[in-house]
Amino acid sequence: MISKHLPSTSLTKCIVYFHDGNSRTFYSLDKSHKRAKPNQALGIRRFDKMLTIRFKGTWETAIIYENLPEGREIAKYKNGVRLF
Repeated sequence: MISKHLPSTSLTKCIVYFHDGNSRTFYSLDKSHKRAKPNQALGIRRFDKMLTIRFKGTWETAIIYENLPEGREIAKYKNGVRLF
């Protein structure tokens, strides 16, 4: 079950801009099980899988940020290709 406190506990967030003009914010799932320590790399890998498999062909731009008020940009995707 996904925690209802996910926006406050996740380490990263991903903003996805879809072809139909909508945008949506997703929060990372950074733990492999309930008592595991959060792992930022795991959360980013899960975002990558979400973008390339689940939402394949439906989005134009996706940006992954640190989940902080002034969080830095970690990765950027454009038309299915990771730019950095």
